[in-house]
Amino acid sequence: MPDRTHVTIHPPLARGGRPVTVHAHGVDERLGVASGVDDVVEFLRRIGLEDGAELIAGEDPRITWIGGGPTEWA
Repeated sequence: MPDRTHVTIHPPLARGGRPVTVHAHGVDERLGVASGVDDVVEFLRRIGLEDGAELIAGEDPRITWIGGGPTEWA
Protein backbone atom coordinates (compact mmCIF):
# COMPACT_ATOMS: atom_id res chain seq x y z
CA MET A 1 0.00 0.00 0.00
CA PRO A 2 1.57 3.32 -1.01
CA ASP A 3 2.36 5.79 1.77
CA ARG A 4 -0.36 8.19 0.54
CA THR A 5 -3.12 5.61 0.92
CA HIS A 6 -5.50 6.35 3.75
CA VAL A 7 -8.39 4.28 5.15
CA THR A 8 -11.36 5.86 6.91
CA ILE A 9 -13.82 3.95 9.05
CA HIS A 10 -16.91 6.18 9.16
CA PRO A 11 -19.44 6.55 12.01
CA PRO A 12 -21.92 3.73 12.60
CA LEU A 13 -25.00 3.79 10.38
CA ALA A 14 -28.50 3.83 11.88
CA ARG A 15 -29.11 0.38 10.36
CA GLY A 16 -25.80 -0.93 11.71
CA GLY A 17 -22.29 -1.30 10.40
CA ARG A 18 -19.67 1.27 9.51
CA PRO A 19 -18.78 2.32 5.95
CA VAL A 20 -15.10 1.91 5.11
CA THR A 21 -13.39 3.93 2.39
CA VAL A 22 -9.85 4.06 1.06
CA HIS A 23 -8.27 7.16 -0.46
CA ALA A 24 -5.46 6.36 -2.87
CA HIS A 25 -4.05 8.08 -5.92
CA GLY A 26 -6.44 11.00 -5.45
CA VAL A 27 -9.54 8.80 -5.56
CA ASP A 28 -11.94 7.72 -2.78
CA GLU A 29 -13.28 4.18 -3.06
CA ARG A 30 -15.86 2.61 -0.79
CA LEU A 31 -14.62 -0.79 0.33
CA GLY A 32 -17.90 -1.80 1.95
CA VAL A 33 -19.77 -1.68 5.24
CA ALA A 34 -18.05 -3.40 8.13
CA SER A 35 -20.16 -5.03 10.81
CA GLY A 36 -17.17 -5.55 13.09
CA VAL A 37 -13.41 -5.40 13.39
CA ASP A 38 -12.97 -8.66 11.45
CA ASP A 39 -14.59 -7.03 8.41
CA VAL A 40 -12.22 -4.05 8.65
CA VAL A 41 -9.25 -6.43 8.83
CA GLU A 42 -10.52 -8.22 5.70
CA PHE A 43 -10.95 -4.92 3.82
CA LEU A 44 -7.39 -3.95 4.78
CA ARG A 45 -6.12 -7.34 3.59
CA ARG A 46 -7.84 -6.84 0.23
CA ILE A 47 -5.96 -3.57 -0.33
CA GLY A 48 -2.64 -5.14 0.59
CA LEU A 49 -2.38 -4.61 4.34
CA GLU A 50 -1.81 -8.15 5.56
CA ASP A 51 -1.11 -6.86 9.07
CA GLY A 52 -4.54 -5.22 9.38
CA ALA A 53 -5.26 -6.55 12.87
CA GLU A 54 -2.03 -5.01 14.15
CA LEU A 55 -2.82 -1.71 12.44
CA ILE A 56 -6.26 -1.53 14.04
CA ALA A 57 -4.87 -2.26 17.49
CA GLY A 58 -2.22 0.45 17.13
CA GLU A 59 -2.53 4.05 16.12
CA ASP A 60 -1.46 3.90 12.50
CA PRO A 61 -1.71 7.33 10.83
CA ARG A 62 -3.04 5.69 7.65
CA ILE A 63 -6.25 4.66 9.45
CA THR A 64 -8.83 7.11 10.79
CA TRP A 65 -11.82 6.13 12.91
CA ILE A 66 -14.63 8.71 12.87
CA GLY A 67 -17.42 8.49 15.44
CA GLY A 68 -15.65 6.15 17.82
CA GLY A 69 -12.90 3.59 17.65
CA PRO A 70 -12.83 -0.14 17.00
CA THR A 71 -15.23 -0.87 19.86
CA GLU A 72 -18.05 1.40 18.58
CA TRP A 73 -20.45 -0.37 16.22
CA ALA A 74 -23.96 0.76 17.22
